[in-house]
Amino acid sequence: MNLAKNIVKYRQRNKMSQEQLAEALNISRQSISKWETGENLPSIDNLISLSGLLDISLDELITGEPYLHFPFDYGKPNNHWPQIILVLVMVIFTASLTTLFGRTSLIKIFDIIFGILISYTFVTRMSFYDYKRYCNYWTLQKNGITYAVDSEDDISFGKDFLMPLMGLLNIRSTKFIPYKRIKSMEIYLKLYGYNPSKELTLMGGAGISASSMVEQFELRITLLDGKKVNLNLNQYYWKDSKERKMLGTIVTFLKRKHFEFIDTQGIAELLRDGDGSLTQELYEQRDEN
Repeated sequence: MNLAKNIVKYRQRNKMSQEQLAEALNISRQSISKWETGENLPSIDNLISLSGLLDISLDELITGEPYLHFPFDYGKPNNHWPQIILVLVMVIFTASLTTLFGRTSLIKIFDIIFGILISYTFVTRMSFYDYKRYCNYWTLQKNGITYAVDSEDDISFGKDFLMPLMGLLNIRSTKFIPYKRIKSMEIYLKLYGYNPSKELTLMGGAGISASSMVEQFELRITLLDGKKVNLNLNQYYWKDSKERKMLGTIVTFLKRKHFEFIDTQGIAELLRDGDGSLTQELYEQRDEN
């Protein structure tokens, strides 16, 4: 998206006419019109004034992408309410068990262990909220990436079970990768064999919607020594998340680094457009080929 289109976009978003913007900048309406058609470009002083009047950063005005503040935590929850709910459920359920069945000290100890285990498993496994986010988020920095050690390989059942607890206890092991140690990076969205936006049928019966299914979305990093690190991008699927807003800018930033950036699915361009569903666009592209 070029500067001319951005001026039109953000002027309209602020519900300003060309005349109103021209008056605020103390210039003619014809000057605004020439900027918006690409015939002329604003001066540096006018660009700075535009960013203030339209309430956006210079980066966003010029590139169409929001400003990237460092460090940027990708996937890190904004609050601890889910963890508080988890602890409350564990306490209430365990207290209920010991009250109802804890007739002896031995039984009470068993009830406490059983209650904590069952309530923890139920909340972390059955909840729609991904409690692993408190442990496995990663951080983008100017000179490299900090990631959870569990991102180095496929998460085993044991790690998957313990990660919510590790996040709750703030036990998080991390490593740092300088960009100069990266050989290549691939952005990849793993599509299903079928298109989930279409109806699925069960045994010839009524159709069901599969739109709630989530495809694995990740950055696949290969280091100079051959080591592999996968960074989860699934938080992009949350419509109002900061990750969804910033992923296009993050990709643009990473593509400028001195390592090979692989994007065989054309995801960077789709993120830049930002008008439709990324997954649906990819399914349609695949089905056309």
